[in-house]
Formats: sequence, structure tokens, C-alpha cells
Amino acid sequence: MSLPLPTLPAGPAAAACCPAGAGLDTGLDAERIAQVARALAEPVRVRILDVLRRSPVAVCQCELVPLFDIPQSTLSHHVNKLVDAELVTVERRHKWAYYALAPGAGKELTTWLS
Repeated sequence: MSLPLPTLPAGPAAAACCPAGAGLDTGLDAERIAQVARALAEPVRVRILDVLRRSPVAVCQCELVPLFDIPQSTLSHHVNKLVDAELVTVERRHKWAYYALAPGAGKELTTWLS
């Protein structure tokens, strides 16, 4: 036999509660921050971005494929998500694509988190 859960008394009405310590930031670009966060939601994308962040030059897709041990098509899918979020730039050189960290990549997210 289980015991009935205790009933707690009702708390104060919402109108009687204290105001929030901070209001809405009208300058916050929540859509942009959410876009960046979605792009970084996959660990492989974070790793790709980290490789590009630490590289002094643009990195060829042919160099990335063996690093991640994933098919080229899967790598392209992930990199395209980063490109769409404006975190990575792509430059075509003949049949190869070279990727680099976009200028100011993630600045909004870093600023918001600090």
C-alpha cells in the first residue's frame, strides 16, 4: 500500500511575486545565437571547427576525411551546416574544397556567454 502524497499549501499569486532581477535584452540576437548553437550541436562539427580554428591555412577536404574517418559525403553535410551558420568559409580550388574559420566566427556566442 502506498501512502498519499502530502498536499502543499498554495504559494503566492504570480502578481505578488517579486520582479525579475534582469529584464529582456532587446539587443540580443537570439535567432543568430540559436543558429550557431544548432550548428555546434553535433560533436563532429565542433571537432571540425576546432581543426579549422587551429590551422593557420585553409584545410582541404581531402585532409579532413581521414581525420574523422567518415565518408566524404557525411563530412560535406557537416561542413555545409557550419557554412550555412557562417562559421566556416569554403573556397573551391579545381576539384577540391578548402575550408577555413570564418572571420568573427562564433563572436556572437562568445560575447553572449561572457
